[in-house]
Amino acid sequence: MRSKTPFQSTALGLAAALAALTLTLPPAAAADPVTEACAPVESVFARGSGQGLNNSEEDRFVSQIRARLSSPATLHHYELGNGGVDGFSYPAVPVGTDRGWESIWNTLGAGVSGGGGFDYGASVNEGVDELNAYLTKRAAACPDAHFVLGGYSQGAQVVGEAYNEKLSDSLRGRIVYQALFGDPRTYLPEGEGLLSTPPYCRGAAEASEWRFDVPDCSVTQGSLGSRIPYLPAGFTSTTGLSCARVDFVCGSSRVFWENAGHMNYWGDNQSIDKAAAEIAKRLTPLLPAEQVNDTVTLPPSGATGLDVVFLIDSTGSMWGRIDATKAFAAEMADTIKANRGRVALVEYKDAGDQFSARILSGFQEDTQEFSTQLSTIYASGGGDRPEAALHALMTAFNGLEWRNGATKAAIVLTDADYHDPDLVDGTTLDAVVKRSLEIDPVNVYPVVPSYFSNFYSSLAGRTSGQVIVDGGDTKAALTTALTRIQDRPVPLLAHPEYYAMPGQQVTFDASSSYSVSSSIVKYDWDYNGDGTFEETTTTPVGRRTYASVMEGIMQVRLTDARGLVANASALLHIGKSPLDGYPTAPLDVTATPVSNAGDVSSVQVTWQSSDPLVYRWGLTVDGIPAGLVDAGSRTATITDVHRGKDVEIGVVGFTEGGGMGLPARVVLPARSGFAFSGFHAPVDPAPAVNVMTAGRSVPMKFSLGGDFGLNILQAGSPTSVPVTCETGAPVAEVETTTTAGSSSLSYDAASGTYSYVWKTDKAWADSCRMFELALTDGSKHTAVFKFRS
Repeated sequence: MRSKTPFQSTALGLAAALAALTLTLPPAAAADPVTEACAPVESVFARGSGQGLNNSEEDRFVSQIRARLSSPATLHHYELGNGGVDGFSYPAVPVGTDRGWESIWNTLGAGVSGGGGFDYGASVNEGVDELNAYLTKRAAACPDAHFVLGGYSQGAQVVGEAYNEKLSDSLRGRIVYQALFGDPRTYLPEGEGLLSTPPYCRGAAEASEWRFDVPDCSVTQGSLGSRIPYLPAGFTSTTGLSCARVDFVCGSSRVFWENAGHMNYWGDNQSIDKAAAEIAKRLTPLLPAEQVNDTVTLPPSGATGLDVVFLIDSTGSMWGRIDATKAFAAEMADTIKANRGRVALVEYKDAGDQFSARILSGFQEDTQEFSTQLSTIYASGGGDRPEAALHALMTAFNGLEWRNGATKAAIVLTDADYHDPDLVDGTTLDAVVKRSLEIDPVNVYPVVPSYFSNFYSSLAGRTSGQVIVDGGDTKAALTTALTRIQDRPVPLLAHPEYYAMPGQQVTFDASSSYSVSSSIVKYDWDYNGDGTFEETTTTPVGRRTYASVMEGIMQVRLTDARGLVANASALLHIGKSPLDGYPTAPLDVTATPVSNAGDVSSVQVTWQSSDPLVYRWGLTVDGIPAGLVDAGSRTATITDVHRGKDVEIGVVGFTEGGGMGLPARVVLPARSGFAFSGFHAPVDPAPAVNVMTAGRSVPMKFSLGGDFGLNILQAGSPTSVPVTCETGAPVAEVETTTTAGSSSLSYDAASGTYSYVWKTDKAWADSCRMFELALTDGSKHTAVFKFRS
């Protein structure tokens, strides 16, 4: 549902605030964007919370589309808020972080029992109206143009809500594609749990048509809830939703602090680049072929590039190889950069030396620091074999910042074997293999003399790396290692994590894997991450049913026609839901207006819960935060709730660490209708069963949020109908009710309560009956009774 009260902030709201973005003053208003010359392709972009105009996401979106068009095809672009249309100008309001996540939550909304405005919703609504006004006028002025839309964070909500609720069907038909990045109102029903685990997380469900670039299988709703329906019926095929990993705003994380992914949509080969390629694909049938480049170039080293760490054994016997490594490093810069690569450097010796292992250079795109640190290494110490290679690998695995989605490798340059377990910290080969898989994974390439080739084969093989024999030309051996790392296939699994219950089959899909210059000929499947591959297939799908609860890892190893190998790994959660450790949804949520001023109400919200995980309760209005209350609270009043349309009131629990649980919601009817409170004591509304004595007069009391007179009942209402006591199904005709004595419908101004006294019949003993109250606003309200004699 669209925000009824003004206010919006998610994008860089929850994340822009977290990143402390510097606001940019908008440039001076240009010429009227509606009257500028038309172009074959017209684009519109909406920015995130707190962002200035011409930000990184908007610039990347426009430049990537323009790069795919050739003259005479051109692009005319407009950014919402850059001048405005018909008095509407999207502000993209920011949020504050001065008191941590509680401050963020409270600054987004109106306030609990306090007042204030829904500035975020107002910002969204302003953007929706501006986008509608612009597209309406621009489409009329440019009848042959093809429109594409983009929105980031708060802007994604703006574009999505405009498309869903404001644009006419004729305007929707003019939109070739809309790309939504980090939408706080995300909705992906395949991520919802069934038997406590989402079927999509075990490969047992189809993806939503609009799911575009969403790696995490359990994403189902954004930080501000879901817009349902997410898209209008008949217009679900021209939208692409992207939600990066570790993005609380769009729901790939449930923890306030985890927003690193929210800043990554505009990077090389990230979601915006992929969306631009998809837009070009959609434009290809509409424009001459020579004017659109829809070619997709697959990166040779993973989605985010290449991460390679060099581990140098600097004990005394290594002096010659170290000098050769320095010569190699001086020539590798261009190769690394061409693969969007980064390099790191670790030096190691053995237990008892002046140090055992140390990181000299973290991952850097520029190889200058790598070369500078490499020049400080000199061969010394040692004097015996083996050395601390396993300890050095674990130092690199745990101490370096590896990129998600990068091809990862560790090149070990040594002339000695290693201790297993290591003498420094007890690290074993099994522990190194396990940790390498956990990091997505890291493949190990030992560069060693031929007499250690067999010794290192287990380390290389179990990490899907390869032994490179150094026959005396270390520079050539290192070049071979780097070449094989770059040329191997790129393995991709559908999800980074899988969830299932014992006895449920999990389907692992590696069909997105590819090789740039060869073909993949086989897939080896290690279903429990123990290094033993239980199955080999020539197709990219593996299936496994897990019999018992486990927390572990799996991997798939790809082999191409040249014999080069690579692997991908994923975490396994068998017997665990993605929501374990987060609060469950509260029960029995009600929302009752307690005061009204025009179409604005103060609303009392009540709920029930005994969840010990809850540290604070958050309240929402149409998904927008309205404030926080203590864990022990079960009621709160939300002020300034605008009632022009139906309003969705929500309650959600938070852990002390900022983890958000599942919300529960109730719809409060528009002020033009009645705010039915539910039947008051002694009667509970359906599905509760009220036990009463047959023949008794029952006071059916309720409130509507004010005095609307006595002409509030539909003709013939109230009614009752006999039902089965087991199922509640009707078993006879509906009957008009009878009032007790001379009583009828009445209203008590002091309590704001309506009362209808229903006369029951003694003949109804030992039967069940449903009472129905039908109001003139079209709503119907029921209560079920079981009568005793």
